[in-house]
Amino acid sequence: MSGKSKYSTFSSPLTDLIDPSNNTNLYDVLCARDQCNCLILRKGAATLAKRDPIQAIDDNDVPSANEYFWHVSDMMHFDNVGFSKTVGDTKFLSCADCDVGPIGYHIISSQPKEYLIGIDCAGYRPRA
Repeated sequence: MSGKSKYSTFSSPLTDLIDPSNNTNLYDVLCARDQCNCLILRKGAATLAKRDPIQAIDDNDVPSANEYFWHVSDMMHFDNVGFSKTVGDTKFLSCADCDVGPIGYHIISSQPKEYLIGIDCAGYRPRA
């Protein structure tokens, strides 16, 4: 695999994208938009978590039914991420370069802190 691959190109994403020894991401996590190669998370920076799907922010958004996310406990673990609208107790995450989103979310009141990127809302690049 060379360049960026979309989530949909993996035949079994829940096994293809995860290091089984530590439950972390096997690839760099990038913006999924074809014209953008923003690095969101480096290989091994996040763990897989099952959470509530991303909800639509407004009528223009398409909610995701996916319940699997890349989880980090500190926003400093991101290479690049944008924080967009806050709706209620939820801050939505977007690509820092092209502002596509939502790609994930952060519940402001959650303790411990957790920041979530939908595994189907990202592109993937192998790391040498």
